[in-house]
Amino acid sequence: MSSIEQTWQTLAALPIAIIMFDQQHNRFYFNLPAQSLFSIEEQLSSDELNLTHLALNNALSSESLGITELLPSSYNTHPLFVTLTNRHTHSAKLLDLKFATLCDYLYITVCEPRTLPSQAQSQDFDELISQISTELIDIQNENMSQQIEKALQTIGLNCHADRTYIFEFSDDGLSMSNTYEWVNDGITPFKEHLQNIPKDSLPYFFQQMHTQHIFNASNTAELPPEASAEKIEFTNEGIQSVLCIGLVVEKTLFGFIGCDCVNKARQWSQTDLLRIKLVGDMITNALKNMQYKHKLEKIQKLLLTANKELHEQAYRDSLTEIANRRQLDSTLQQELKRCARSELSLSLILCDIDSFKLYNDTLGHQQGDQALKLVAKALEENCQRPGDLAARYGGEEFAIILPATNKQEASLFCQKLQLAIKQLAIEHPNSKVSPLLTLSFGIYSCQPNEHSEADHTLIMADKALYRAKQNGRNRIEKIAE
Repeated sequence: MSSIEQTWQTLAALPIAIIMFDQQHNRFYFNLPAQSLFSIEEQLSSDELNLTHLALNNALSSESLGITELLPSSYNTHPLFVTLTNRHTHSAKLLDLKFATLCDYLYITVCEPRTLPSQAQSQDFDELISQISTELIDIQNENMSQQIEKALQTIGLNCHADRTYIFEFSDDGLSMSNTYEWVNDGITPFKEHLQNIPKDSLPYFFQQMHTQHIFNASNTAELPPEASAEKIEFTNEGIQSVLCIGLVVEKTLFGFIGCDCVNKARQWSQTDLLRIKLVGDMITNALKNMQYKHKLEKIQKLLLTANKELHEQAYRDSLTEIANRRQLDSTLQQELKRCARSELSLSLILCDIDSFKLYNDTLGHQQGDQALKLVAKALEENCQRPGDLAARYGGEEFAIILPATNKQEASLFCQKLQLAIKQLAIEHPNSKVSPLLTLSFGIYSCQPNEHSEADHTLIMADKALYRAKQNGRNRIEKIAE
């Protein structure tokens, strides 16, 4: 459903004559009271609209007015008090016309029947809607309460109410809570005391709200006998008149906006109903937009977490939890280019657990996996500089990238790793090299240039490692360019 249709659905349900003009599609909408008042169909384009059967006069000056002056548009801004005469039936009606701009292409005219001219207006309706709409359209979380309470104050003062508020129903619809409230000077606030009110405690109110979406009591003392619980509650709060209008989101009753009169009773007008309803819808949209924003932020965080987990799965070795071969290849190429630009040396170390097949055959693969984890952790813990990377190369082989490191520095680093592995004291019972688990190290050091490739670097480091194995294992061999 489009936003225009949703807006019209809200307005069309109100029991007061309303005309809406959609400038985008050049179409007028008349709700049922307006159709009856003007003897017109519900939807008509400007070309189809024919109001020649009507005559319009300014009720205060008797000046003849063009019929277009009662239609909603961007030019009509000030209220009008007019007499409308049907030339066919000769019937005349006195109307209080107020105009509002809902957005830059939607305009409405509210036509309220009057018995006497009313020259004093509490606030121009168009200004009221524009002010509230502007303040709520881009509401932010940090000032949400302030802006909503300001909107409630505006509508409360305009409707001569002592208290205005928003209630929201619980997800199961069995209770309600006062979430926002404005009270006039000298009026007792009740927001803190009106939380999680069960449905059963105010059955008549809940029934009216859920079936009619409105609760209108100009005199609470005259409520019917079945509203005894409501009478007691209104008496406790000092309420003489109350008007509550349901707020619907996606065909579900979300809550309601309400006005109370405490100091004296008030006969609620259709204009009061319209104004409260429109402001309530604006507040509801602001609240829902904020909820959608929070949901979107939550989804974004979940996506970031999921992406991080996917990255971990793609670039981390599942057994040892250090970098895998994919990350090694990517990082090595990046570091070669970086060192070439900065004219820095780079060293790559390949190391291999000595006689690891024999270790697995003797102690079992579970113990072998544990040994791989311990060795990987020791290697990673010694890679402490930015850019250093320890990775599982495959099987029992590991690789270490050392940017800005020459062959002498790389050799000292390998000696440090030998000591770290020795301190692990992992027994290797049948090894011909040492009673404790050992590693052989191959180092390739170079001065990268723009033509340096990761594959060539790995091949040269592998040659150095092969030499270490051939020369007795548990040793360090170097190749440098």
